[in-house]
Amino acid sequence: MLRHLTALTVVLLPLAACGGTPAIAAPAVAKDRAAQLLAHYQAVNNRANGTSDERLLATVETGAQLDMDRAEYRRRTAAKEKYTPFVYSAPAYYIPRETGFPKWFAVVATAGRTRHALVFTQERPKGPWLLTADPFPAETITGVALDKDGYATAVAPDDGRTAPAPGKIAAVHAATLTRGTSGMAPGPYTTQAHDALVKAEAALKRRGVTLTSDFRPDRQQAFALRTTDGGALVWYVVRQSESYDLARPGLIGNGGDLAGLISGKVRRHLDTTALTQYLAVVPPQGAAKVVGSYRKAIQATES
Repeated sequence: MLRHLTALTVVLLPLAACGGTPAIAAPAVAKDRAAQLLAHYQAVNNRANGTSDERLLATVETGAQLDMDRAEYRRRTAAKEKYTPFVYSAPAYYIPRETGFPKWFAVVATAGRTRHALVFTQERPKGPWLLTADPFPAETITGVALDKDGYATAVAPDDGRTAPAPGKIAAVHAATLTRGTSGMAPGPYTTQAHDALVKAEAALKRRGVTLTSDFRPDRQQAFALRTTDGGALVWYVVRQSESYDLARPGLIGNGGDLAGLISGKVRRHLDTTALTQYLAVVPPQGAAKVVGSYRKAIQATES
């Protein structure tokens, strides 16, 4: 974290011929162990952030989260910003029952004034638990379905009880951002974001810059929890590719999100890649509503 819910899958195992009580899968991690893992991440991440140590960061993060926070290190170094350590408060742990890998659990917490919805994953037996996702919810997370033991229900990426299924929502969202198509609830992360991009393209065109932008689902797995209404709370990632063609050199600078990714002024062409983590509530019927995000440009090539 540089400023990035409960899951229960009940697995009924085959009964022996003599009968018996169906076994319930064990939680992915014990509740006290989940608290230890969050504390470990907080401590190591603060150390890594203090010196922009990418190798140390990779011991506690993976996937899109690691790519995005590495890019943030470069931006902060270029901007010569000082780092202020953070502390998580009021964490709520959401731990699924799982039989296979990757195992995962989620934590909703705050750090200062920022809300976090963190997902930690373990890819193999005895492997490290690493932060995989951490979008910032714009509102308090509520409505996750819990059983009598305090566990929630993990929803498979191909689960058909919501439309779209958790594993398909990134594609639907990407289509909304690229072409303005329907499928997502209107709002600042969907329809308004598409409209703002169209206006930005027109404004840049008047300045001599041609921008083309494309959104696609990232390869990272979606993670989802069942909600009390039968829907799902879903974490997913969208990859954005942008291409800028300049009528003359110097129309695009190297500040903002590009700081640390390019040096000097762009001459004629610039390609960038950005990742955005999203958190969305998908109802049993109706359009998915995005309730949180974390965006970062991770790569840029100039010519």
